[in-house]
Amino acid sequence: MPLTDGGPLGAAPRTSAQAHGALMVQLRHGQPEALRALYDEFGGVTYRLCLRMLASPEDAEETLQDTFLRLEAQAGRYDTARGSVQTFVLTIAHHLCLERLRTRRARPQAQPQAAQPEDPAFDLPAPPAPRDPLDRALVEAALRTLPDTDRLLLEEMFFGGYTHAELTARTGLPLGTVKSRLRRALVKLRERMTP
Repeated sequence: MPLTDGGPLGAAPRTSAQAHGALMVQLRHGQPEALRALYDEFGGVTYRLCLRMLASPEDAEETLQDTFLRLEAQAGRYDTARGSVQTFVLTIAHHLCLERLRTRRARPQAQPQAAQPEDPAFDLPAPPAPRDPLDRALVEAALRTLPDTDRLLLEEMFFGGYTHAELTARTGLPLGTVKSRLRRALVKLRERMTP
């Protein structure tokens, strides 16, 4: 489904946000082609988030699949007033990654063996390129404007899955300081990312 398809002749083209919202309505009504279209639209960025957080292609692929299964189950909870469909999808993926990371910390993992050159995993295609490199550049530029400590806390919380208490233990900063630095970093990022 092209995202700029205006539908009937003469109708104004829909924005991506409108098209994504329409797909969520279709998904709520049990139309499987909507899930496929949402996967085509957001699968790449979701996989990259999972891979960055989990650092394991196998875990990232499983979490990607779980994300879209949960998206299908929770389609009725999507609210346009609370954010875009992409934000909703990535929030689901983020929560699933955090669950995996916390499970890993609770249950030690076996050390992976070194991959052999004939390993079929090396034949897998690379994940697709980002849909909009400008978005990634904006996020990276906004992150660079943060003080190093704030940026590292934010990255460890979001991508590392660490709780406030764990960040306190890792950094030696008081809990209140960790929380206020994270809050300040998020506000600054929002200000820089909002047009």
